[in-house]
Amino acid sequence: MKRQATRWINSLFAAVLLNIAGYAFAHEPSLGAVQRQEAHVRIDDFAATDQAGRRFEFNKLRGKVVLVAFAYTSCPDVCPLITAAARQVQVRLSKSERRRAQLLTITTDPEIDVPKILASYAARYNADLANWLFLTGDNANLERIWKNFGVGVKRKARGLIDHTPLTAIVDKNGIMRVAYIGASPDPKQVLGDLRRLLSER
Repeated sequence: MKRQATRWINSLFAAVLLNIAGYAFAHEPSLGAVQRQEAHVRIDDFAATDQAGRRFEFNKLRGKVVLVAFAYTSCPDVCPLITAAARQVQVRLSKSERRRAQLLTITTDPEIDVPKILASYAARYNADLANWLFLTGDNANLERIWKNFGVGVKRKARGLIDHTPLTAIVDKNGIMRVAYIGASPDPKQVLGDLRRLLSER
């Protein structure tokens, strides 16, 4: 019964994310201010492939606070802002915080975003791969991940994807606790939320 209730809450929250303020498939940076929401959504374990072609398993990050962003490498507008904000968060983390925090960028365009492309994208933003991974995989697997996070993805053409502009923070127990919906989350606010969750026992 408790499990059913949890799944219902997760589904409800995902539906809210997919419809909030017209952001379901937002891909215009002028759509307005980023919306920040407190959340409590359990993220199911998943596997993917990182920018080096290695297998990644989400459950191995238990005990860390994880910043998760959704983006694709050929995006002309929103995704560069999301990725740049994540990089600003990363550079402001102390050495100790970097050991206890992980950044993930999950593609919304696996057709183009193979590991080699993701590696080039990471280099473009000078991402420190010691605690930031760029993930891809087959479409069916990624669809499950997108759905769990409440991310809608719609292919318009090759290399042109509409998707929910989500950046999220997942706590040490695998629960998504904060969601930012919009093109350019404030790095200072994200960093504050991340540090708050790092301080939790």
